[in-house]
Amino acid sequence: MSTRLNRRDNLKRLLRPRHIAYIGGSQVEGPIQASRNAGYGGEIWIVNPVRDEIAGQATYASIDALPQAPDAALVALSPQRSVEVVAELASVGAGGAVCMAAGFAELGASGLNLQQQLCVAAGDLAVVGPNCMGVLNLFEGAAIWGSGGHIKAPGTQGAAIISQSGAFLYGITNVEQGFPLGYAISTGNQAVIDMADCIEAVLADNRVRTIGLYLEGLDDGAALGRACWHAFEKGIPLIAMKGGDTAEAEKVVRSHTSAMIVERDLWLAFAERFRLVEVSTPKAMVETLKLLTVGGIPDGNRLTAITHSGGLNSLIVARAPAHGLQLNQPRPDNARRMRGQLPEVVPVANPLDLNLPWSSKKGMSLQDGAQIGDCLTDLADGVADIATMFLDVPPPDDIGSDQDWYPSMEAMAKVSKTLGIPVAVAGILPEGLDPALRRHLTGLGIAPLLGFSDALEALSVAAHLGQIHQLESDRPADLLTDYESVDPVSTTLLDEAESKTVLAACGLVTSRFIVASLDQVTNAAIKTGFPVALKLLSQEISHKAKMGGVHLGLDSEQMVEAAAQAINKSALDYHGKPVERFLVEAMIDSPIDEYIIGIKRQAALGLALMIGRGGIEVENLNRHATVLLPLVETDLVNALRKIGLQEHSPGFAALLDAARSVATYAIENQRHLLSLDVNPVIVCANGDAIAADALIELTLE
Repeated sequence: MSTRLNRRDNLKRLLRPRHIAYIGGSQVEGPIQASRNAGYGGEIWIVNPVRDEIAGQATYASIDALPQAPDAALVALSPQRSVEVVAELASVGAGGAVCMAAGFAELGASGLNLQQQLCVAAGDLAVVGPNCMGVLNLFEGAAIWGSGGHIKAPGTQGAAIISQSGAFLYGITNVEQGFPLGYAISTGNQAVIDMADCIEAVLADNRVRTIGLYLEGLDDGAALGRACWHAFEKGIPLIAMKGGDTAEAEKVVRSHTSAMIVERDLWLAFAERFRLVEVSTPKAMVETLKLLTVGGIPDGNRLTAITHSGGLNSLIVARAPAHGLQLNQPRPDNARRMRGQLPEVVPVANPLDLNLPWSSKKGMSLQDGAQIGDCLTDLADGVADIATMFLDVPPPDDIGSDQDWYPSMEAMAKVSKTLGIPVAVAGILPEGLDPALRRHLTGLGIAPLLGFSDALEALSVAAHLGQIHQLESDRPADLLTDYESVDPVSTTLLDEAESKTVLAACGLVTSRFIVASLDQVTNAAIKTGFPVALKLLSQEISHKAKMGGVHLGLDSEQMVEAAAQAINKSALDYHGKPVERFLVEAMIDSPIDEYIIGIKRQAALGLALMIGRGGIEVENLNRHATVLLPLVETDLVNALRKIGLQEHSPGFAALLDAARSVATYAIENQRHLLSLDVNPVIVCANGDAIAADALIELTLE
């Protein structure tokens, strides 16, 4: 069995430990007490060679003195000593360890060597970190964690959050209340165990209903993609928040977790392929995880909303469409039935203003929970994928200010049970639902959401996930990250003629061209047929148009000769060398639009294809989409849609073929390909897509 598979097996021991060894001094007291308070039922051992007692419990002088190899260990020691202890734990057959210490690769070269030593020392040991908070299993109350905390069991099912930031998790576990969190894993530098390993480990626990990720970067996109797809196959929704997208953020990330940065367009392409949906803030992540954990994934984006405020209804109507949420009206028969139940002052509509009296002897009031449940079921029946009641509830007091609202909130459980859809009660303000009320609602299968904006985002993300999980598609091939890398210091450019020739062999359509010297250009133009384009050919000049190396629309021998002389002069002025070769090319008939198709590479994600609006203004247009390789057909079609093309658009099919041809060349030459640009690809009135220019950069052995 490979080391990675052994480590993954041991990671399961770490996450669900029968015994935990806390190795260190006073810093382990907090997590020991947290485990005790949370009701951890396994063995707790403490290792300290100089103290007889810590946290009221006798210590062991060494790892060898422990009763047996621990499933989990918290290593709260200096960086160098942590490496030594990790080696000791590996040698006795421990399951896994949390290495808390900072001072590794996040420091740069000075810490990289020590991190490499840690990796070697780990062997088959599942090491989380270094530079991390560690692991919380709230199902069992196990804190292999660098602090104390107010952790509480989530019940029979919960969410998992896997984060490169420990502080992000520290805030959630200490502040959030009524949040069914099952696992919190802070991965830190990911020297041994990475996010993909953690996803696979929590997927092995059937109590986990959804997973949230916070990433600053990633090192192995292929492994992460496989893990994300495994979650999709299991029906476990994945949501993510990504940091480190800008140059300024990259500096912070490098010093935080030494993560490998992934550019924004590549990350979005990864998320689309592997069925992740992004959230915008940590709070939105919490609310979305809560909704998905308690209610499950909705089938679509149809929302039934209930309020106790006409003003809020107008806000929902204004905001919901921007979040991709559809507000359908109740079915006619159901609406007639509702009209017979509701007071005349309450319009039958979605959103519904449930403006009922506090009590009534004649009709439905806020105290009639069963009747409200029937009414709300009629409102949502057949027209909703999810239903949400928006209101703020006063905290409990001596006069029961909160009690009047309970029947209508609890009625949402009947909607869920009868219609089989997720339901929520959402506080309009972040403090709109008391913690005890949140727990009560969760117990009824009603997701308690907090804050209007975050609740709307949670509903939007859940709806998007519902649509994604309705899709059927085959597992995508692994990303191209397993190539043997070549030092890119020594590189070469293929000129336009060479680039077009190799791409044409893979199916790319190019215009007719002839390579000629200065004294051959006129005859070459005659053979090609006027009008022609005349271009400089060079392996040294990549932007030939900007230095005067391209002349278009030449329709006579005299114009060709004059253009050749002008290009030659421009080359002498630009780099002091005359032009040795020209490309004489037929002008393309009836052009209607220009596009660019390119390839770039990133170590963690491999090769990616970019397609967008092209020509000499490509940088100013900045309208493009990115697709990872190997191509997935639906991703490629969606990329064309993102840049404004539809199936009926001129050149749609031809551009698909051109992209496939470029991707074929890239895959066949992945070991040496650094970059590739086909710009412009000209779409003609007849629907053809013809490559008018191309440039390929390769590494050399």
